[in-house]
Amino acid sequence: MTYKVLVYAHRLPGVSPELFKQRYEAHIDLFKRLVGDAFPLSHRRVYIARTRTDTTPQDASPVCHNANTPATVIVGQQSDYDYDCLAEMTFADQTSWEACVERVRAPEISAQIAADEDGFFDRSKTGVVVVGDVFETRK
Repeated sequence: MTYKVLVYAHRLPGVSPELFKQRYEAHIDLFKRLVGDAFPLSHRRVYIARTRTDTTPQDASPVCHNANTPATVIVGQQSDYDYDCLAEMTFADQTSWEACVERVRAPEISAQIAADEDGFFDRSKTGVVVVGDVFETRK
C-alpha cells in the first residue's frame, strides 16, 4: 500500500503567485536530483487559482499576503486558502518516505534545499500531513 503525504506550501510576502510557481517547479527538479532514488513515486502539485486586484476582498485577513491576489473561492473564505500550493507526494511505503526524509536531512542536501527556497518559499508556514484513507469515484 502506498504512503502519501500532503505539503501545504506558502510563498513569501512580496513574491507573486507566478514567480512562486516558476521557482517551485524548478525547486522540484533540484529536489529530485538531490534525493535521487529516494524521490517519491510521484510529486503532484496543485496551485491555488488567484487573480490580481487593487482592492482587498472583505473576508481577507489584514495580515494576509494574498490581500491583492485573492483565491478564486467558490465556498469558504479567503483565509481558508492562504497557502499557494498543495503538493501530494506518493511513496511506495512508509519506509520509502523515511528514506527520503533521511536524505533531505543530510547537511549537504538540506543546505542546498534551504538556499534554493530562500527568496520565494516561506518555510515557517509549511504544513506536512500524512494522508489516511482515500476514496475516489469516477464517471
